[in-house]
Amino acid sequence: MFLHSEKYYDAIYGTMGKNYVAETKIVHGLIQKHKRTKGKALLDIACGTGSHAGVLSKYYKVDGLDYDKGMLTVARRKYPNLKFQYGNMIDFSLTRKFDIITCLFSSIGYVRTKANLHKSIKTMADHLVSGGVLLVEPWFTPTQWNTGRIHTTHVNNDDLKITRMSFSSKKGNISSIDFHYLIGSSAGVEYFTERHELGLFTHEDYMTAFQEANLKTFHNKKGLDGRGLYVGIKA
Repeated sequence: MFLHSEKYYDAIYGTMGKNYVAETKIVHGLIQKHKRTKGKALLDIACGTGSHAGVLSKYYKVDGLDYDKGMLTVARRKYPNLKFQYGNMIDFSLTRKFDIITCLFSSIGYVRTKANLHKSIKTMADHLVSGGVLLVEPWFTPTQWNTGRIHTTHVNNDDLKITRMSFSSKKGNISSIDFHYLIGSSAGVEYFTERHELGLFTHEDYMTAFQEANLKTFHNKKGLDGRGLYVGIKA
């Protein structure tokens, strides 16, 4: 997963045009449409560097959770007034429950297997209060994933130059992305690689996982950027 790139994450996705404010407006609208509670406690699963959490905090009382300690370091520095904690989305256990839980930017794919998908959705559902809502943005399905794809991203700031090249592959229902980073700064030039492996789940896989967690489930086909969004309400 992320081994060295956490501190460059925001610069890379910023230059790619990821719009956290626009995405959060969509998320906020769906929460208001489906939530059945009056509370505002929100847990952002796989919060990364905290960009979604930071915008969501304008509307809700937000906590973040991530399995990558480097990401949490960045998030805590960006948003010192929010609480970010370490935990695995598959089996985290907190002492409180939430009105809203979000898992965005296709982070659910990192659970890799269908068994872990079911465990993760159940764990999230178990941390919702009655009437609470869960929103999960999926990764690609097996039929959507393209192997052999090469993609490059460039950051060209005065004090930071980045070229990131990726190559996609697949083994069974596991998608792999090999990232190659070339980083230039006042400290010199650095090169490193990372491999990210994410599970390729079908629409039926997601729906079944939500329904087995006793969530009334809706599928928003467009979602935040075309990948769709699954919304579950706890009875």
